[in-house]
Amino acid sequence: MQRRRGNQGLEADHGIDHLPSPSTRRRRRHHSSANDSLGKQSGYSRCFICLLFVLFFVVLILEFQVYLMIGVSNFTYTDSTASTATNNGDGAVTQINTGNADDANNKSDLKQKTQTPTKLPTKVAHHSFQPTGKQQRWRVKAARRDSDANSKYWKTHTPDPVPPLPPNTDPETGAQLPPVIAYVTTLTKCGPKHRGGLDGAAVLLHSIRRNSHGWVPIQEQFDKAKLPTDKIKGPQYGGHGGRYRHRAYVIVDPMASPNNLDRSGECARFLQKIGYTILHRPPLVPLFEVNDQGTDIGNQFYKELKNQGYVGIQRPNDGPTAPRPGVNPTRLQMYMHNDGCCGYTELLKLHVYGMVEHELAVHLDFDSLLLRPMDDLFDAMLGKGDEATRRSTLSLAKLPRTKKVDFSKPIDAAFTRDYNSVGAPSLDAPVGYQGGFLVVRPSLEVLERYRTILKRGEFLLGPRDGWAGKHGGFYGDVTFQGILPYYYEDVAPDGEHNEVELDRCIYNQMADNPRKSSYKFPRATPLDPKEMGFRDMNICRDGRKDCSDTDCQRIHPKDSITTHFTFCKKPWDCSEGLPGTVASGTCLGLLKEWYGIRRELEDWWLLPSSDNSRSFYWNYKTISEMQISRAGTLNSTQYFGYCH
Repeated sequence: MQRRRGNQGLEADHGIDHLPSPSTRRRRRHHSSANDSLGKQSGYSRCFICLLFVLFFVVLILEFQVYLMIGVSNFTYTDSTASTATNNGDGAVTQINTGNADDANNKSDLKQKTQTPTKLPTKVAHHSFQPTGKQQRWRVKAARRDSDANSKYWKTHTPDPVPPLPPNTDPETGAQLPPVIAYVTTLTKCGPKHRGGLDGAAVLLHSIRRNSHGWVPIQEQFDKAKLPTDKIKGPQYGGHGGRYRHRAYVIVDPMASPNNLDRSGECARFLQKIGYTILHRPPLVPLFEVNDQGTDIGNQFYKELKNQGYVGIQRPNDGPTAPRPGVNPTRLQMYMHNDGCCGYTELLKLHVYGMVEHELAVHLDFDSLLLRPMDDLFDAMLGKGDEATRRSTLSLAKLPRTKKVDFSKPIDAAFTRDYNSVGAPSLDAPVGYQGGFLVVRPSLEVLERYRTILKRGEFLLGPRDGWAGKHGGFYGDVTFQGILPYYYEDVAPDGEHNEVELDRCIYNQMADNPRKSSYKFPRATPLDPKEMGFRDMNICRDGRKDCSDTDCQRIHPKDSITTHFTFCKKPWDCSEGLPGTVASGTCLGLLKEWYGIRRELEDWWLLPSSDNSRSFYWNYKTISEMQISRAGTLNSTQYFGYCH
C-alpha cells in the first residue's frame, strides 16, 4: 500500500499529474501583490520574535555571570569510583560496598551504584564526588534560604514551655502515682506525601495510651457502656495498661507550625486535636550564619540564637579534625541539609534531651508502634527493683560492638543500632544508632554538648570518614544516626554514662535480614531466590560469621515490644508485607496489629464519654465516614476493612 507524503494529495497517490488550469494561473497572478505584502509582514514578525529570544538569552547569561561573581566560589570535583560514597543528584549520598568481592554479585552491585552520576566528575588529587558547580551553587542558595527563614521565625517567637505535669499523688486517695514518661516525635513538614503519617501518629499515640498507667481494657469499657461485644475486633497484644503514665509531644519545625494558616499547618493542628502537645523548637545551632534583614533586631531569644554561631564556626584549623585541603567550607552544611529523610531538621530529635521535666523521654517515629509496655526498660533505667531482676528482664544486644552494662546504677540511654546501613561489614565497621528509637534520661548538660559538637563540626569529608574520622559511611551519618554514637563513644567523659544497646528484634523491631543480599539494597530472605531475582549472601552485616541469633525477620510479633515499619513498609499504604520472603509472616502479623489498634482507637473515640478529647468525633458524619472506611474488601481479616 502506498503512503501519502507531504501535501501531494489523492492524485499523487494514483500517479496522476495535476497542473493548474489557465483560469487558476490568472487568479494566482491577481493576488500575487497582496500575498507579497503579507509575506513581508510575516517576515518582519518572525524577525522581531527572534530578536526577543536573543535578548532574553543575553539577559539570562548576564544574570548568571553576575551570580557567579557574588555567589559561592567554584568547587573542584573528583572521580567517584575511588570514594566510599556517590551523590545521587539530589544531595543525598548513597554508600558503596568497597569490601572484598567474595561473591560475583558484589561486583555487579558496585557497578550499578557507580554508573552515570549526575554529571561526569573531573579527576583531581583528593577523592570525593560532588554535584556539578551549577547544581551546588543553587543548592547552597536554597539551603541558605531555608536557614534564613527558620532564623527569621525566631525573631518574634520563643520555644514553647513544657506544660506542668499532673500531680504525683492521686487527689482522691493520696496514693503515690508513677512517673510520667515523655513520648516525643518530630514534625518537620506537612505536604500531601506526609498526610499518611497522620494515621500513623494517631495509632502510635493509642498504642502508647493502651500500654500505660490508667488505661482500662477496651472490653471493660464496652461492657460498662453496655455495647455489644461482638463489635470489638482489635489487637492481640498488650492493651492492659502499664506501670508508668504518659504524655505525648510533637516537636515542630516552623515550616509545619500549627500557627501557619495555610495547609502547611494542618498536620500539627490535627495532632494537637487528637492529644499531642505541640512544642516549637529551633535548631541547636543554625545551619548557616544568621543573616539579619531589615531593622527589626528581634527578641532576646533571637539574639541568643544568633550569638550561638552556626555549624562549623568553631572548627579547628589544625589537628586531625581540621578541614582537609580542597574541601569547600559549605560542604558539611550541604550534606546536613540533604542528609537522610529530613535533612538538618532531623537533628530536632536531639531536643528529647531537653525534656527535663520528665524522668525519662522516649523518641519514636510516626511509623512506630508499641505492642506491649516498656515497663522493664523503664525500671532498669530508673534503677527500680533489685539488680538481678533488672538484668534478667531486659533484652540486650549481644554483638561485637555492644558495651557492657552496669545494672548496679541507673541507665542513661537505650538504643538499637542500624546494621542495615553498614557499607562494608566487619567486626570494627562503624555502625549508626537507629534514628527511629531512643530512650534517654533528659539532661540540659548533654544537650549543650551536642550544641558544641555542631559548632565544632568535626565531620571529616574528602573522603567521607565521619565524625572525628570514626563515625561515618552509613545512612544518616552526618546527622542523628551518626552524632549519637559519636557523642557516647568519643565525646562523653569516660564512665559518665551507662548506655545500653537493646536487642533490635525485641525493641524497634524492623523484621530485617541480618545478612547481606545480592540485591543492591537490603532485602529479606527470599523463599525462591530464582523467582525473586536475588538471594542472601554468606556475609553477616555485623561482621560475625554466624548471625542467626539476630534474624529479626523470623521473630513472632508476640515476642517484640515495639516495632518500626521500615522494611515491612508503611501500614497506611496497605502494605502486602514482603510477599515471597521469610519476613512475610512477621510483617503481616505486625501490620495486622497496627490495623487492630487503629480499629480499637476508632471504637474508643466513639464510646459515649464526657472526655473532651473524644467529643469532636461524636457526630453522625464521622460515624458514617468511619463505617465507609471499614467497607474494604481486601483481606478483611488482615486489614479489618481498611484496604480495598
